[in-house]
Parts: sequence; C-alpha cells; structure tokens
Amino acid sequence: MGHTLLHQILVADLVTPLMIAEYGDMRTRTSAVARLGDGTWLHADLLVYCEAQEREGFVEGAPLLAVEVASEASRARDLGAKRDLYAGHGVPCYWVVDLTPDGVRVHVHGLDGGRLVERVAVGMGESVRLTEPFKIEIRPDRLFSGLPPWRGPVEGAYMAHENGPDLPCPQEVFGIDSFIRRWPTGVEKVELENGNPVFYGRWDERDVEIAQRAYPGRVVRLDQRPGVPGTLRILPAASVNQTVPQHVVDGRAPAEYGRV
Repeated sequence: MGHTLLHQILVADLVTPLMIAEYGDMRTRTSAVARLGDGTWLHADLLVYCEAQEREGFVEGAPLLAVEVASEASRARDLGAKRDLYAGHGVPCYWVVDLTPDGVRVHVHGLDGGRLVERVAVGMGESVRLTEPFKIEIRPDRLFSGLPPWRGPVEGAYMAHENGPDLPCPQEVFGIDSFIRRWPTGVEKVELENGNPVFYGRWDERDVEIAQRAYPGRVVRLDQRPGVPGTLRILPAASVNQTVPQHVVDGRAPAEYGRV
C-alpha cells in the first residue's frame, strides 16, 4: 500500500540531491527492497547501492546508504530494531527522516564497531556536511522547502486514527473502510526479519485474530498497544516456548487479552 502524499514528497525531495552526489557505479532507488540474507528482506524508502548489487525487484546485500522516512507506525522500529538489523548486516550509512511539528529532522547514523551510531541530528535552520557514502550537505530547510505548512504526523495512506470496522460476513461484499483499514489490506508495508514477517500499520485484537487464522500455530505479536500505530509480527511458536496457537499483545501474556 502507498504512503501519504506528504511521505512521498519527503522521499522525492531527497532523490535528486542524492543522485547528483553519486559517483562511480552508484545507483539510487526509491521504495526499494534490500535482501540482506535469505531470511531478511527490508523495505527502505530509499537506497544507494553499487550497480553490481542490482537485481530485478531488489538490491542484493548491504547498500551503501539506507534512508527511512519515519511514520507513526515505523518510527520506533526505524530508530531501533531496523537500525540494528542494518548494522548487523554491515550497512555503513543510515538516515532517518522524521517530520515533527517543528519541521523535518534528519538523523544521520554511521557504522562503528558493528553498531549504527547516530553521528548528528539535523533540524530546520541547521546543516551538516557529510563525506560518506559521498560528499553532500544536509540542510533540511532547503532539501524539504516544498513541504506544505501542515506538520502533522506521517501515516500510511490507509491508516486512520481509529481501526476500521469488523470484516463483513462471508456472504457480504467488502466496504471501503473494512478493506483499507484492516489487516492485511491496510498494511503500510511488509518486511521479512530473520524469517519472520513484519507488517506496519495500526492493528488491534481483531487483526491479531485474522493473522492467527492465516498463520496457524505461530505467535502473532503486536509490538505496541492495540490501536496504536506500529508493527504486527509473525513469530515461530518456539520463540516464546509455546507449541499451541497464541497471540501476544504489548509483550504481555496472551491470557491478559483472551485467546483467539
């Protein structure tokens, strides 16, 4: 599913400056998938990589630079688990573009001792000159000068402030709300982390129940409270020492929310 127009503007504003900064066999691709291993395929908003890494539909191996535009669903993961995954696979440069009420802030990370460490966070009216993976000046007020005055949070195009209605009965057709605001058709994006599917969106217990039917015997885990933007993960039962179907919400025991 697509992101909001605001999200697309943020990504588009970066493309030309990065392509100008490229040299040698560097290439830039938006809405790109990096295959970091057989069990890890990460979907980035923008990748810079070597031409030899280009495959049909994805980039093979660690890119030179990965850029994520944080949404309400992705922010915690972009600045946490996903950053660590990129680091573990040797991605040397990683940026997170975050839209705040005060404007755009770019978090610049570099690989240091196997970890991606934040080197600098650049906000409106500030600038920094970088040399890796190429020479470029980051000035958010110039890079993103075409943004509309609205400064609300960035969410996926099909994420609403409340989850959609229950799914229709099998004999009924889908309404637009139930189609675009429920799992899996309301997903902002999906990735594979160490062999485990990760869905970004705004999910609640009803989505957990649907996912449990789709993946019987596995753990369906919300990484935040129901109805809050974030991620829904599909994990092997053995990951929590269980062999029966269950779900985990917000890290609590399944019994606290009831069985599905």
